[in-house]
Amino acid sequence: MRETSMPAAGWCLAVFVVFELFIAFWISFYIICPRCWPFPQPWEPPSSTDPHCPVPPCVRKCCPLGEQLVKDMELSRTICKPTNSSEFSLESVSLWGNNSIGEHLVARDYDRFQIINYGLCPHGLYVLDPSYEEDRNALLANGSLVLLQSKEAVDHKEYCIDTYKGKEGTIVFRCFPEPLTDGMTEMEKMVFPVALAVSIPFLLFTVLVYLLLPELQNLHGKSLLCHVTSLSIAYIFLALMQSNFLSMNVEQPTLCVVCAFVIQFSFLATFFWLNIMCFDIWWVFSGLRPLRGSVKEREHKKFIFYSLYAWGCPLVIFIISLVIELVPSIPDSFIKPQFGVDKCWFKTSEALVLYFYLPIGVLVLLNIAMFVTTAFRLRMHTRDTKVLQTSESRRNDEAERQRFNLYLKLFIVMGINWVMELVSFVVGGPKSIWFVTDLGNTLQGLLIFLIFVCKRRILRLLNQKLCPRWELVGPTASSRSKVSPSRTSSTSLSKTVSSNPDGLSLKPIARAASEESDSNN
Repeated sequence: MRETSMPAAGWCLAVFVVFELFIAFWISFYIICPRCWPFPQPWEPPSSTDPHCPVPPCVRKCCPLGEQLVKDMELSRTICKPTNSSEFSLESVSLWGNNSIGEHLVARDYDRFQIINYGLCPHGLYVLDPSYEEDRNALLANGSLVLLQSKEAVDHKEYCIDTYKGKEGTIVFRCFPEPLTDGMTEMEKMVFPVALAVSIPFLLFTVLVYLLLPELQNLHGKSLLCHVTSLSIAYIFLALMQSNFLSMNVEQPTLCVVCAFVIQFSFLATFFWLNIMCFDIWWVFSGLRPLRGSVKEREHKKFIFYSLYAWGCPLVIFIISLVIELVPSIPDSFIKPQFGVDKCWFKTSEALVLYFYLPIGVLVLLNIAMFVTTAFRLRMHTRDTKVLQTSESRRNDEAERQRFNLYLKLFIVMGINWVMELVSFVVGGPKSIWFVTDLGNTLQGLLIFLIFVCKRRILRLLNQKLCPRWELVGPTASSRSKVSPSRTSSTSLSKTVSSNPDGLSLKPIARAASEESDSNN
């Protein structure tokens, strides 16, 4: 069979016909659907399904026409009140040339915007101060507000513009977003603030008791006092942050940022002081040589070292966060806390992990390791020296054992709950799943008060301090059965222990525990 081929003229004719059909198709498409064609079109007011903005573009006024924002001192929040002032104008707001973030400003064409109002921001609002680089803003042609540094554009549901009594000109405000409930029920929203309000007085009571009783102001008492004081400050500012005071206080927007920094520093200091107490009891049973000097001198030196560590490390993290947050020359590639951008806390989960959860997680792991090691050494020491101990060393060991138990309870209250907090952050899921641990976190003040204040010895000291004429609390069992300390020297005890081959490695532990216990009895 002979093959036939199309001549060159036929190929040219076919290509020409296809090209003509293609042109005819697009001309017809342009006539039928002119809006689908990417040629410039005359501007027409687009239709809108937004009930608040039937004819876009729209700009939201915070208050109805004829009203302005006013700080109500009785309600401690911002409200709308009638005014005779005619200062409201969009003239002070910058405009960008199109709906994207361009590089130039356009002529001030404000007539195209529809001024709308449908109430104040439901979750509060804060000032966008253009003197701060991150707050510089402008209006796009479609009515959206763009933050120039972050290139974030928000519509009229997330911002509003109005005058503020006592301030000049028109001010741009950003609405706080709706708080994330993560599936929390109404009961949980009510229970957590109440539990936090219960914890704060008990924390303050604990601080007051340890300040009032000189007998408790040893190394252990001072460390606990610093720990509880830090937690008290954190809880007070946390309660302030969860209230409407900050979200409604547009007159002092920096309060939101200050509150976040204080909470960060206070919580970190709380965990560093818990780490100090874990380290202190670990040192007693580690076999390490104690510091030189008398008991009082040793306590003073250790407390200075502990304070430098427990206050210094949170301060370093705080300063790093502050510098990265506030220095404009630091590039955006750095993870910044961005306090007060969307809420009075870290904006991103990366910043939350880096500046908060990561240090806490490391400290919790260190505390677990020290508690496990101390418990093992304490058990071995008790078993191997049970027969050889004098009454004095037995009493010293019992005091250290009681202190270890107190710290263990404190670690369970603080550590376990925060371990679950970290797990819930990583795993996620509805907030209601972690209700028990979250409730335990908010009730830490009550639990600490029960552990460290509601003890017969401390209650008796309070009785003697405040009501010496009446014996409201009886003596403890240990004080009733107290005997005079043994006069056996530490040298004879060491010789006795060293005569037992199984006890050779425990001699430093026995000596260290005996010496360190003097500072905590």
